[in-house]
Amino acid sequence: MKSITPLVQMEPDILGGMPVFKDTLVPVKRMFDYLLAGRPMADFLHDYPAVSRDVAVAVLENDATIFYEAISKAMDSAAMPSSRPK
Repeated sequence: MKSITPLVQMEPDILGGMPVFKDTLVPVKRMFDYLLAGRPMADFLHDYPAVSRDVAVAVLENDATIFYEAISKAMDSAAMPSSRPK
């Protein structure tokens, strides 16, 4: 699977094809987890120094990541037991 954004890498042999920041093992979802939890970008960048501020901002500014954010939220909601049908 090939990523449609040049700063995101999706390869079957890297974390099972999960979207990661290019040339790292840092999942893009991790950045969204931080931001959606209300944590500042600085916390993410501190905890994942392999990702530069420029790359993180460029990924956020890419239209394709808007869809990823929505998917990330949906996945998190589906994973919560309270959201499963009874």
